[in-house]
Amino acid sequence: NNAGPPLRSSSSSFAARFYVIPTRDIFFFVAPPPGVSTSSVFRRRTTPAASSPVYIPDVRYDPSREPDVVSGAIFVDPFSAYHGGHLVSAAIRQYGAGAVRVFSPYSARGVGGALARNAAAAGESGAPPPEDLLSRTAPLDRAELESWLRAIPFPVVAVLCETDSGLEYAEELSCAIAACPSGGALRHNGRCGARRDKYLMNGVCRDAGIATVRQAMCHSEEEAVRTALEFGMGGEGVEGIIVKPLRGVASNRVSLCRTEFSVRYATQCILGTTVFGTFDERYDAVLLQDFLPGKEYAVDTVSKNGQHKTAAIWNYEKISTTTTIDDADDGAPQNQPFVYSCSRLVSGDDPRHPAEKIVSYVESVLDALGVKWGMAHTEVKVAPDGTIRLIEVNVRQHNANFAPMCQACVGYNALDLCLSAYLHDDDGDMEDEFGMAPRVPILRFAGNEVSLICFVEGTVTAVNHLEEIEDMESVVGMEVYPNFEIGCGVQKTVDIRTDAGFIHLIHEDEEVLDRDYQRICVLMQTMFEV
Repeated sequence: NNAGPPLRSSSSSFAARFYVIPTRDIFFFVAPPPGVSTSSVFRRRTTPAASSPVYIPDVRYDPSREPDVVSGAIFVDPFSAYHGGHLVSAAIRQYGAGAVRVFSPYSARGVGGALARNAAAAGESGAPPPEDLLSRTAPLDRAELESWLRAIPFPVVAVLCETDSGLEYAEELSCAIAACPSGGALRHNGRCGARRDKYLMNGVCRDAGIATVRQAMCHSEEEAVRTALEFGMGGEGVEGIIVKPLRGVASNRVSLCRTEFSVRYATQCILGTTVFGTFDERYDAVLLQDFLPGKEYAVDTVSKNGQHKTAAIWNYEKISTTTTIDDADDGAPQNQPFVYSCSRLVSGDDPRHPAEKIVSYVESVLDALGVKWGMAHTEVKVAPDGTIRLIEVNVRQHNANFAPMCQACVGYNALDLCLSAYLHDDDGDMEDEFGMAPRVPILRFAGNEVSLICFVEGTVTAVNHLEEIEDMESVVGMEVYPNFEIGCGVQKTVDIRTDAGFIHLIHEDEEVLDRDYQRICVLMQTMFEV
């Protein structure tokens, strides 16, 4: 409901909820929602590894609405219960829509290979080979796709992808469906490589007249060093140069470089390695950009036929847990500040943050990249002088369990707004959530997602302070990841992928929330013993 998770004032009592993720789950497609029977599922056909896959759509809908399921969506890589799982369940239960769940080819190959390797290690036989999982993808061949679409008992109006690695396939599939006779109802953004390639992304925005960061694409260590020096690395007022892959997520292999040695090392870590979202492509270039001082923000948007609504604005705080030897000559240690400490929700009417300017900037970026439909997660930096520059756009949801916090603090969330944008029927009885949402969100409660950071390396012998954190006034939810339990080998957190968990803080009094956050930051220093 619209009330979101339970909230507390200083006089109420509340026990924080601890969530657990099964460690053995490599992947899952969420169970069908209540009322969706297995008879409504088109089961895939198992095929020999040597033969071509037979594409069978995995369709789910509410049988009680049959034959009144008037539309539905394809959900690519719906692995997470609180992203793809939320969308599938809400589409069926709230809108009476149909849901078709598919793998992207990248995920089909990766998951199939992982299953086969795990089965071989366990001495099991009969595990499905990678080729078999391709039957859970949708074909791109025109004739095969038309046959596949005919097996779906409703028109497809959207293709929604959860994973970064599946976004290119989702765009290809959208364009292929739109070209089919039965694809006229599809609402999509077309195909655009600049939505994933960070160099092209900034170039398209710059050509559209949007202020962007200075950048260069370099194909060798020597070219990278030369460009970094041209950008003023080591000079007065230049904190450093960013070296990163053209594609990627979670700050993976992103480096803040201050010397020639560090530029060479960062470039070596990228050139010749596998391009994100592929198995066979290799990077032949790296991206250099000016380091942007200032505050970092993320903006979660939903678009409907070119109209953009901001569902949440987040202010990131980042720290460093590691130092690197930045120069072979002087051995000077340098911080790499890419560890998320927290993500604070920002209210559109908070004078401490230029929310209106940020939203306007992001809207212009979405227009330049041709994003007319669906969710986007855009990151920007606001300099001390107020200028805004793009970090990157991700045309998918925010990769965090954000919906409960946004529902409580804002009153709505990007996932539900997205379904409303695609599935709302103006002639139906349901409220138009997208239409009712303001352009810029105003907070009802203060909210903060704290990233649990591990500051030690070794085998965990104790996990401390959980009870104290649980008893804090603003804590409404917490998760410590299973790979940080006692007996697990851990390393220091260096980016999102190596976080130890998260804590959700919500309170009507921002001072109470900030007090709890500051205390958690102290406790995290000694949370894990090794």
